[in-house]
Amino acid sequence: MILVMGTAEDQHAAAIYNKVLARGNRVAYFDPRLYPRDMTITFDSALPMAGTIRYRDGQPAIDLSLVNSVYCRHWDDLLVSASAMGAMPDAVELRETEASLGSLFRGMESYWVNPIESLKNARYRIRQLQLIRTQGVRVPEVIVSNDFRRVQAFFSLTNEQLQYRPSGWNSSAWNSGHIDEIARHLSDLPVTPVEYQEIIAGDEVRAYVIGESVFSGLIEPVNNEFAAMHSDYVRPIELPAEAKRICRRVAATLDLRFCAIDLRITPEAEYAVVDVDANPMFLHFEQTTRLPISDRLVELLIATDVDAYDTRLIASA
Repeated sequence: MILVMGTAEDQHAAAIYNKVLARGNRVAYFDPRLYPRDMTITFDSALPMAGTIRYRDGQPAIDLSLVNSVYCRHWDDLLVSASAMGAMPDAVELRETEASLGSLFRGMESYWVNPIESLKNARYRIRQLQLIRTQGVRVPEVIVSNDFRRVQAFFSLTNEQLQYRPSGWNSSAWNSGHIDEIARHLSDLPVTPVEYQEIIAGDEVRAYVIGESVFSGLIEPVNNEFAAMHSDYVRPIELPAEAKRICRRVAATLDLRFCAIDLRITPEAEYAVVDVDANPMFLHFEQTTRLPISDRLVELLIATDVDAYDTRLIASA
């Protein structure tokens, strides 16, 4: 069985669930906002773990011992969204719920896309870049500081502009500016550490890694002002073998089975990794490029589900 974790509003999780269902495979959808008020969960400390999810409204129960593959775009955000919806009244219950669900899902001997710890570590972007750098892959020079003198020194080592945004706000957009423009935000620095990053010139490419597969698109800015307000144009491209190897190496280094990697291809034909998204949105990219991202993701989940099922049959024979 395949377990898809997400809220009812997560279109990406729902798309994966529906595609697995359409292929005739057993699949269940788990929305943590329903726990503990609208569902019961029981599990033990045995290895392998046994556990059951039962819904109070009579939906079919989920035998967690049958789950071989799990698709989870978010981990912490699932629990935070539960709190925001009023399903959890206070921080204490949120912490206790995370502790019980964390123990439950970490105890499952399943193939995760992506592992919980990898999803949690994705928030530490600077650490991600450090790990990627150890693989001999170019990454942008970055400084996080609320000391403007250090920012000035960093600026002198880079080109004419820097990108910057509040540190830790991985979902916020980058701003670009010269040092004098950044100086106008000086009053904010003592209370808001800011992440400054060099701008690596080159073609912008987004590559999706799903298992061993790599699908990519060249991002081309739209000249039309109205269109540019909504999205850039993405043209599907086939990356050279070396670029694909870099993408797979980056994903493996961060223990990600599915991710999106933002690349720059410099005028000198060098590949640089600018960012890695461990829980990427993919529907718009897929619709624009016609690349089979969700199909390949579903195939990966089904393949690991079937392999695990076959292994259990052989072991019980």
